[in-house]
Amino acid sequence: MVYQTEQTDADKNSPDNEKLQGNADFKGPGANRGCTDILCALMLIACWFAMTVIGLIVTGVIENDKLPKGDPARLINGMDYTGAICGVSTTRNAMNISIIDLPKAYYLPSGAPVCIETCPTEDNMEEYYCKYTVEKNIKQAYDDAEASAAGSGDAVKAMMAMSAVAQYECMPLVATRDVMGYCVPEAAIGALTEMASAAMNAKIREQCQTDDTTIYPVVDGGMADKDFWKVSDDPINCTAARRGIEISADFLDPASEDGFFDRANADLYTTQWLIIGFGCGVAMSLGFVYLWFIKIPGVLSFMVWGLITAIWGCFVVLGGYMYLTSEKWKTDESRSDTEVQGILYLGYFILGLGGLWTLFICCIRKRIKLAVGCVKEAAKSIEAMPIIVCYPVFQVLGVLIFLMPWMLYMTFLASGGTVVVDCICPSASGMMDKANSAYAAAASAAGEDVEEAERNCDEGCFMYKTFDYTDNAMLAGLYMLFSWFWTSQFIIAAGQLVVAMSVSTWYFTRDKKSVNSGTFIKAAKKAMYYHLGTAAFGSLIIAIIKTIRVIISYLQHKFRKSKNVAIKALLCAIQCYMWCIEKCMKFLNKNAYIQTAIFGYSFCKAAKKAFFLILRNILRISAVAIVSSFVLIIGKLFIMVATTLLAYMFMEQNMDGDVNYIWIPTLLVCFISYFTAEMFNEVFGMAISTILQCFVADEEMFEVAERFAEGDLAAMIGKTNAAAKKGATVHPEADAAENAAKNDDGPELE
Repeated sequence: MVYQTEQTDADKNSPDNEKLQGNADFKGPGANRGCTDILCALMLIACWFAMTVIGLIVTGVIENDKLPKGDPARLINGMDYTGAICGVSTTRNAMNISIIDLPKAYYLPSGAPVCIETCPTEDNMEEYYCKYTVEKNIKQAYDDAEASAAGSGDAVKAMMAMSAVAQYECMPLVATRDVMGYCVPEAAIGALTEMASAAMNAKIREQCQTDDTTIYPVVDGGMADKDFWKVSDDPINCTAARRGIEISADFLDPASEDGFFDRANADLYTTQWLIIGFGCGVAMSLGFVYLWFIKIPGVLSFMVWGLITAIWGCFVVLGGYMYLTSEKWKTDESRSDTEVQGILYLGYFILGLGGLWTLFICCIRKRIKLAVGCVKEAAKSIEAMPIIVCYPVFQVLGVLIFLMPWMLYMTFLASGGTVVVDCICPSASGMMDKANSAYAAAASAAGEDVEEAERNCDEGCFMYKTFDYTDNAMLAGLYMLFSWFWTSQFIIAAGQLVVAMSVSTWYFTRDKKSVNSGTFIKAAKKAMYYHLGTAAFGSLIIAIIKTIRVIISYLQHKFRKSKNVAIKALLCAIQCYMWCIEKCMKFLNKNAYIQTAIFGYSFCKAAKKAFFLILRNILRISAVAIVSSFVLIIGKLFIMVATTLLAYMFMEQNMDGDVNYIWIPTLLVCFISYFTAEMFNEVFGMAISTILQCFVADEEMFEVAERFAEGDLAAMIGKTNAAAKKGATVHPEADAAENAAKNDDGPELE
């Protein structure tokens, strides 16, 4: 029996708003279904084909004048002051050396980089790197001097180079480190590590109060710098700090053989399997422990009502505190009347929210009992098919398989633009401001030679590169984003269909003991075989909405410096509207997939059925949403915190001497267990929603003796029938058989 909220006459009389009908031979979700929305599945395949064609064009496999061939090295390698990409451009500099043979970027004092062959590793004040034209002039002067009778080429070279250094056009060779094609001076890295170590030591001294004159015993084995974090159980090692031992800059240097990063890498190698084992295996096991725990009689109800009461208490306490604060401020001469009235009315507002929360809970209190029953039944279904929680792993693999070619194509596409030279300057406030921008006629993607032209920045600024793209490249990028949105949402939709098919099969099985992981595998095969087109249809809608939001974000970026406030406000409003549309469609899609899983409907029919089912059971769905949110959040926190705690305790007891920084693998376990809990919750949440729709379908389609509900849900249907017999408002087309149902001694429950 379905209780309803107020609907319009049109909604009540709509043929789509009729209660669900069960066929005489209905044997559950596994029978009597055919392929749905095949056209959308073919469209998705066509989308992948078109994406592949674009990818083959930008990688150069297929030649096309509309899109230039890309080269990922153009994104990574450095750029010289003429706009040529080091190691990529086929242009020749003033020295007649091809830039393609000079893969490293070396910065001059002016902030302008030049391309060189290798990064220098030692200081050499007798050799210089200069701007190409300056270097050409120095070489010419050197050759002329050597050819003269005096033979003073070295002196001329040194004099001209020193003069160019004063003009910021040359730079002596200094020790550098190759960082992704850029020659970064060792002195700069040393300065950064010195600043970091000084800041950390200052903080430690502050926390440890190093003016304490207490004499602390020497730790066995001495107080070497590498033992800094090991000699104390405190978060900050005050023993070492009070003895004057501090963190050195070498300790923070990423290239140090015995520094922080080297030891952290060693810790990750030592604990790699432990991190995976706890983050995935233990976290998943704790998920099942949580399911077992919430099935204990009274536990779930206590959790839900306890949280509901706690939220109400927060409203009351906060509102009351603000009221008392306003009373206190009335006697405080430093407080204005505006401040007093402001906090008073804010307190009233919060108390009002508490009152609305109370009224809302009173309206759905009986539906909350139904929601608790749905959560318990969902837990039972997952326990019956434990392999179902592993399905998100296959979804992740599917995403990774798609991402490999997609990211390759996107990298080539992004690298096919025209280089633009920009300047960035450290301002007095510490922010980085773009000083000026000059278009650089760099070598095209086809490798054409261009005339060398200098690009100059203001003194103290540094050059960097950005890319300018043609309209065709922009459209291709937008299409690639659309293909990503469609594919990722398709993988999510397919997972929701598989879970819905599995859980609904469990619900509509008389003998629940016969359901096992094999049932999930059979349901997954049927969902994949018959309804991938439906998943493609629903995901296409979400992909279109996401693409529109990307376009709006692009327009917002273009107008961010505009003085037209109306346009910026309009774009912001449209973006918010599209965000709401996306959330609503995702919710409707999820319920449509459940209808497809139960009845085998195509997407449009399933969406219509789901919409009116939601309309008829809005309070039930609200209650389930609240309860499931509470349960899922608590479950996520339990899995993550418990897994992290167990991992920390295990490493502390068994690996204390093998791990330098126990907090690093512990933090990674926490991070991985969070995503494991997310995957577990995704399946659990979908199972809860599926159980609710199965319950409604069971209630509307079958007479009491023929229903599939068991346990708490069966008792709730009996109570609902009792309420109907007493004259409660029910669905207009309620069965007379339900009104005559037995077992009607309970209170009304919707």
